[in-house]
Order: sequence, then C-alpha cells, then structure tokens
Amino acid sequence: MPPRQIPCESCRKHHVKCNYGNPKCARCERFGIECIRRAPRKFRHTVSGASPAGYRTLRYIDETPSFTETSPTEGSFQSPTAPDSSAHAQSLSPLNSKESPSTTFGVFSPRLLDTPHLPWPQTGPKEACLLRYFVEYLARWFDLCDPERHFVRAIPQIARGSEPLRNAILAVSARHFSTLPKEQQGKIIEEYGLQQDLAINEETVLYYHNKCITDLRSLASEPEALMDEILLATVVILRFYEELDSPFIDLPTETAIQGLHVFVEAQAKLALSTPGLRQAVFWVGFRQEFHVAFSQQRPIRLPLSITTPYLIWTPAPDHVWTNRLLIICAYALQYCYDDQPAPLDRYYELIDLHNRWLQSRPPSFSPVYYEKPNHELFPKIWYLDDTHIVASQSMGLLNILLTAYSPHIPRVGPICRESMDVMNAKLRSTVFEICGIALSNRQSPPAFTTVCIAINICGDRFTDLREQRALMEVLASTTRETNYWPTTVSQMRLKEVWGWDC
Repeated sequence: MPPRQIPCESCRKHHVKCNYGNPKCARCERFGIECIRRAPRKFRHTVSGASPAGYRTLRYIDETPSFTETSPTEGSFQSPTAPDSSAHAQSLSPLNSKESPSTTFGVFSPRLLDTPHLPWPQTGPKEACLLRYFVEYLARWFDLCDPERHFVRAIPQIARGSEPLRNAILAVSARHFSTLPKEQQGKIIEEYGLQQDLAINEETVLYYHNKCITDLRSLASEPEALMDEILLATVVILRFYEELDSPFIDLPTETAIQGLHVFVEAQAKLALSTPGLRQAVFWVGFRQEFHVAFSQQRPIRLPLSITTPYLIWTPAPDHVWTNRLLIICAYALQYCYDDQPAPLDRYYELIDLHNRWLQSRPPSFSPVYYEKPNHELFPKIWYLDDTHIVASQSMGLLNILLTAYSPHIPRVGPICRESMDVMNAKLRSTVFEICGIALSNRQSPPAFTTVCIAINICGDRFTDLREQRALMEVLASTTRETNYWPTTVSQMRLKEVWGWDC
C-alpha cells in the first residue's frame, strides 16, 4: 500500500485540496508562498493550540486573487482587498531605544501607537452585513440550550480562517435575509449604515451555498475531517439552510442530512465527554435530527446507545436537563416508529423516564407565570430562558407520542370510539399548550418551529372551525414574523384535510 500523501500546511489550514506538487503545490506556487509539509501526525481528539476559552487558534491567509479564477460569475461577489497595513506594522515595530527614555519596565515611547482597524480579509460590505445579520438574528436559533453561546461568540470568529464555515454562515444569512419583506431589508441595511443598493438575492444565496458544498466535497477524502468540530458546525449550519428551503414535512436534500448523521455519529462519544464547542454543536445537531424525525414519523437515525451514559439524574445545569429530555424523546420515537414492534415493557419504561424527569428537574423549569385559557384557546405560559422553552415544548411533543401510541387504547369494540375521543382531546390540549408557550414567549422565535411541527402532526384531530382558524393563523404568523418556517405547504395540506377547499 503506497504511503499517504501529506497536504501542505497552507492547504490544510484553509480546508482546500492540495495537489501535492513537488517542490511546491499548485496553490502555493500560484500565490508565491512557502510550501511546507510536516511529518504525519496522529490525530488527537483535542483542539490543538487551544486558547483559554478552548477554541482552536486559526490564522488566515488572504486568497482574494484565487477567486477571480474560479468562476466567470464571481466578479460581482468579489470583496475589496484589505487596506495597506504597512503603516500599522511600522507603528507596532520595536521602539528605538536611542531616542526613547528608559524605565523599570524597559524602553518606552512618548508617542501613542495608532489603533489598527484592519477588516477581515475578503470581507466587503455584503459579507460584513451577512456576518452581522447571522450573529444578531440567527445565532440564537442554535444557542437555545447553550449558556456559552458558541454560535454568537466563537463560531463567527472561527469563520475567519475556515472557508467552509464562513460560506455556510453567509449562505444561511443570505437565505433568511432574502426572504424578508423589502421594507424590512431596507431598514436593516439602513441600520447598518450601508448603501441601499446592496444586493442580497437568490444569486447571492446560491453562490455561497455552492461554495460551501464544494468545500465539503473536497474534504471528504481527508481522514481527519470527520472528527473536525469546525466541519461539524458547518454541517449543522448547512442543515439549518435546508430547513429554510423546505418544511420538515418534505424530505430534505441528502447533502445536509447525511452529512449531519455522519459527523454527529462520529463525534458523539467525544462530544458527550468533553464540554466545549464540540459538545454544544453536537446537541444542536441532535435537536435538529429529533425535529426532522418527529415530523417525518420515523426513528432517529443515530445509535442512541451513545447517549445512554448522559441520561442520569445527578444535579446539573438546566441545559443538561433539557438535553436529557431530548434523549427520552428520541427513545420514544424509536418505540413508536421502529420497524420491529417494541415489547409492552418498553412503553412503561418510557412512562417511567417521563415521570422521573419531571420529578427530578430543577425548580427553575417552572414557568414564571401561568394562566389557563378562559375565552381564548391558548394558555399563557411565560418563561425567562430559551432552555426552559425548549424543554417545555419537547415535553409536549413527547406527550403527543405517548398518548397516540398508548397500548391501552382498544382498536375495536364498544369503547373504542370513546377511547379515541379521549385521546384526541388530549392531543388537542397538548397542541394548544405548545402554541401557548410560543405565543407567550415571542422573544424566542424558534418556539414557533415546534408549534408548526405539532400542528402538522395533529392537525387532522381538530374538527371545530374556530380551533381550525386559530391554528391556521398561528401558521401564517410564523412565516410572517420569523421568516423561517415556510408554512405554505402546511396550510394547503390542512385546508385539504379540513375540507376548506370544498
């Protein structure tokens, strides 16, 4: 077996494919930089060169000239090159000791140094706008159960030196921004102090998305790529992009969903045992897979045995308790939709896990305010933390599964109709509760995603016209207010089920 070729350091750092040229690879030759190859290193399941916060330290090399050779249509997307930094470099050079006085701390200069304002390489107004939009409007969708807020604080900084991650962020930001009403787009651009003619459209979306896919494909053969936490974050963001394009009720494209399965499964053991960026990204991917599986009424396509050690009842922060509940939800999906019929004991085990979580959870999961519905259909349930909102709505989805697939409902016989009526009433009540949580906590737009999932699954259980209209308005307002969930297909299907078209 021939020895494995080692890519140069520059190609490796920028996640681009090296052609292993000798003495220089084609990329280093083109940019006139030194081509360095180091001896093979055994991959370690740690972040090398970690900063105090535990994040990988990355350096970025300006590759702007290479963009002009990749596509004839890329000219409209080129960003201005970084300004000449020679003045700043000179101001930061060693001071002249002959002209400067000396102190106990060494030589110093009486002249104040200029503060450098060097923008990120390859970042023009459009890229800067999309990066800022991601941090301010979209990162919260990922950081719901992450007290460290990695997608706000760490991921955008890491994107400085990772092209696949940066392109994924730009693609998802462009997709969401392009769905906003023109008036809202104009307000954001004005708020950012940019020119109103800044074009962020379908062409922008496809450009960054295609670049991200190309980057991921070029890295598929790299043995270390599967364990790269930055690429895991890239795939999770790309999966979010797929959700923006189509509702969960339709099958997503294979690119993101297969990539999510492969990366999450490969890094699960290390993620669950090591707090930090990898663990935070893992749980985002796990939550994404749970929502997709619930909507498509199938088991989670991940080996749940890897999460068993995490499902314990010892004291832990609130976000850990929410993740434990998601594991129970995943086991419920497996019970309900597995190809092999599950034994009756398995249902009672799920009931026990459900009850034990409720009894063991911290008191902080109780809502700060609760009001039963009077003339309204939806209760008022206020929470102060996204983690508690996710947990409460996930418990609702779990209750839907355990109610609909209860083995105690007779399939035939004189009490079958009565039992089905009781079950449908419980399902409607649970959907109203999930809706009430979202409507009471509009500060957390992702809550409406769970609402749409619940309505899509249980919508056929609603026969009262007043209730149907209320649910239809929730679907419409979700698209109107969050510009995330494309509810048009959902509305059409429910109208057909409810006979509104007639």
